[in-house]
Amino acid sequence: MSHLNDDMLAEYALLAEGGGDPEVAEHLAACAECTVRLNGVRKLFDGFKSREPWDAADVLIDARGRQQEILSFAARVQDEYSAAYAALSPLLSNAVAFVRERVERKTEYRTAGAVRVLAEAANAACEREPIHARNLADAAVAIADALPADAYPAAAISTLRGLAWKERANALRYLAEYDAALEALDHAAAEFEPFGSHVFEFASLAYIRAVILTYTDRLDEATRQAAESADIFTQHGDVERAMRARSVQAGVLYYRREYRAAAAIFEELLAFAQSKNDAVEIARQSCNAASCWIELGDGGRAELLLNNAHQTYESLGMRTELAAADWKLGVAARVSGRFDESIRRLRDAKDTCEKLGMAAETASASLDLVESLLLVGQTREIPSLCSDVLRYYRRAGKLHQALTAAAFLKEAAGAGQIRVATVRHVRNFVEALDRQPELLFLPPPD
Repeated sequence: MSHLNDDMLAEYALLAEGGGDPEVAEHLAACAECTVRLNGVRKLFDGFKSREPWDAADVLIDARGRQQEILSFAARVQDEYSAAYAALSPLLSNAVAFVRERVERKTEYRTAGAVRVLAEAANAACEREPIHARNLADAAVAIADALPADAYPAAAISTLRGLAWKERANALRYLAEYDAALEALDHAAAEFEPFGSHVFEFASLAYIRAVILTYTDRLDEATRQAAESADIFTQHGDVERAMRARSVQAGVLYYRREYRAAAAIFEELLAFAQSKNDAVEIARQSCNAASCWIELGDGGRAELLLNNAHQTYESLGMRTELAAADWKLGVAARVSGRFDESIRRLRDAKDTCEKLGMAAETASASLDLVESLLLVGQTREIPSLCSDVLRYYRRAGKLHQALTAAAFLKEAAGAGQIRVATVRHVRNFVEALDRQPELLFLPPPD
């Protein structure tokens, strides 16, 4: 049996206690994805099973009749979804046409199905087109707020509103509008609150909140939210999303320079990726763990991880990821004391990043190349490299404070006063600036 459809899940969620389909039960026992979806359906239907009337008639119906009514409602919502998708599909990938259509003003789109379609489209567009994702989510919020109370159960309307606000928060996260994103999360949480603090969607809200709090350097709060997200996802059997929340915990530990603890989580994530035979995720988590081991001074362990990632990225033609892995291999060689190899690798990685238009990575590789050159007393090209750092920070759109730091580095190099500590001071400042944009650059203490 392939994955269960929505109607099969809905029927099983309602009738399992009275002897649900044994084939469905067998499939669920072996399929984590369908089990997660079933848990979500059950949570949603928990709200529907109240004695609130489903229509204007204030009548009581027996349990079996109520189950059939819920199934009929689920079928109607699915029909609405199909109709909304057919109508909206031409607009979902066309940001300009979508804005012109003003779907939130048109009564034909005022359905639960339209809210679901728009929320799903917003989620899919976040990384690629965050402004379009925000517009899609805004339309979903407006339509959910306008749904007629007599057409849907109150629990269904609350769920849809929470979903729409969650996707608005997600889009705003990608737009770096963090205060507005946190406000949207509060709206979503208020809609989901009647279902209890451990419903599936609260895990998603906690995950998004944890990421935003990390970006804004509120690391204690981020840690708590990431742990809550991982816990709820685990309770619902969604190990993959729990691991994603764990990655936020690891990132916070890395920012705090608790590298050994961060490495332990990254290697846990690596083992999970290996259990799924996910080559790209294996390479990604290998690089994350390697970054920790570099900071801990274990270049050999880092190189082993990075070489594996290099092979994967090279075989898959993932050029930008390959360039970043090669840059880290240059750093790992320096940590292991192989300075000539480090200089060669870092110079090659810098050139590759430059050709690929990776401005921020080119600047970072240049900084590491400067550090390796300083360690062997080769200073002739350092002023030119420091000029490159300033140029590429500007091209990458770094904040003014980063440009100030790079200009200081350039002046120090020109005056022959640059030291390894100077390079590390500038690098650490720019890395922190991404999370604390209000920071002001100060020269390192003498």
